[in-house]
Amino acid sequence: MPGMKQVLQHRIDSTFAHYDVNRNGVIELADIYALANRLLQAFGEPASSERGRELVDAYDRFWEVLVEHCDADRDGRIGPAEYREAMISAFVEAGSFGADFLEVVQSLLDIADTNGDGRVDAGEFQVLLKARGLSEEECGLAFVHLDTDGDGAISVLEYVAAVRDFYTNPAEGTPGSWLYPTSLQLT
Repeated sequence: MPGMKQVLQHRIDSTFAHYDVNRNGVIELADIYALANRLLQAFGEPASSERGRELVDAYDRFWEVLVEHCDADRDGRIGPAEYREAMISAFVEAGSFGADFLEVVQSLLDIADTNGDGRVDAGEFQVLLKARGLSEEECGLAFVHLDTDGDGAISVLEYVAAVRDFYTNPAEGTPGSWLYPTSLQLT
């Protein structure tokens, strides 16, 4: 049975791998734009549309937050050690990135709300998670576990709570443990 620290470190390392889209061993602005492009394609949204620009702007802000907290040597590249140390400091020890992170999550969920009803339902959430590489089954399981109030939608508060849980609570079966289900298998 892996220890708490090992599980949380593995989760941090798995998200680093997710963000390092080009697999060159560092997270760079190009990786963040590649993630944004995946989502634009998944939602069928051109980058030039208002919603597309909002998504790219959200990812620009996400990059700024990452650089501020993770790029210790200020070289525009975030290595695995920098990322791990910053995530442990920001989430595990301090509890969150704060208001900047909430703003990025709000923008992301606004883009995911493709029908404009102010809610991110199961279908919309599935598009978001499939763009991150989860299977259809994993998307459904994640939605059920993240929709903690059972209203059929994922709110910003539910999503942020799940992210915080992912980085701070090593227990299986909690909402956060379903954000990246396949990446949590310790080998």
